[in-house]
Amino acid sequence: MLYPLKFKPIIKPKVWGQESWLISTYGKDQSIVENGFLAGNTLSELIEIYMDELVGGSIYQMFGDTFPLLFKTIDAQDDLSIQVHPDDMIAAELEQLGKSEMWYVSHADPQASIILGFNRATNRDEVATSLQQDTIMDIMQVVPVSQGDAAFVEAGLVHALRKGTQVVEIQQSSDLTYRLYDYCRPGLDGQLRELHVDQALNCLNYEAQQDPLINYNNPVNSAASLVQDEHFCTNILHFDKPINRDYAELDSFVAYICAEGQVRVEALDGEDGEPVTLNAGEAALLPASLKDIQLTPDGTAKVLEVYVI
Repeated sequence: MLYPLKFKPIIKPKVWGQESWLISTYGKDQSIVENGFLAGNTLSELIEIYMDELVGGSIYQMFGDTFPLLFKTIDAQDDLSIQVHPDDMIAAELEQLGKSEMWYVSHADPQASIILGFNRATNRDEVATSLQQDTIMDIMQVVPVSQGDAAFVEAGLVHALRKGTQVVEIQQSSDLTYRLYDYCRPGLDGQLRELHVDQALNCLNYEAQQDPLINYNNPVNSAASLVQDEHFCTNILHFDKPINRDYAELDSFVAYICAEGQVRVEALDGEDGEPVTLNAGEAALLPASLKDIQLTPDGTAKVLEVYVI
């Protein structure tokens, strides 16, 4: 019997701060189990062995040994590049997945903000000209954020995290990023980072973005839907007492990312694993074969619950 799996984080220093990849099978960045009798195995190895028991029947048929999502925490100590990700159709030309993602803001400094889309409708020529004249910020939509804010960053939406934000990022398993503008900034190697202007202009959504942040209400001891998308669904659970989650009707793995506080994850229908404890910024993967789960907070906790339908 499988059990809730916890993985060693993959730490990635960046010129603007740091990423921690929590669950991944992307390229060489293979998550390694750190708990229970499966410790030391990569997630890809486990999917190859346990197949639909681990990820769900339809997901295994579609993705095989590749885990379809990638979970990160991001600490933006400086502004990230202004960038865009291609959708599945464009990415398929490169034999990759597109990249739609969502952010949950786990920390924000006072006056922190992010970039989400254009502040008015624009077009390819105007964006190209603004890049040449270094006026791209004039048409960016700058959105103030605070802890608990969330945004769905659909493929094609121009975006950037900015200095003083920390987020949980849930995304398709892809690293296709087209940098539109990067402040003439050198990378960790001292060289100017590559831009991908033509590719970015080919996949941008040039429409104005209305209400860029997700509007949700999440009082204590409730669940709220944040994203319901073809690539992933995300709910946020806010609770100060033990809760049970029933996945009998779900043919998918479930990932838990602790957004705030501390929580213990226990499979009531499992036999082979001990409960796992998640602190803020940590994740656990619940195999699809486990259906009866109890979440116990230490005080009050917020947990992101992610699956595929």
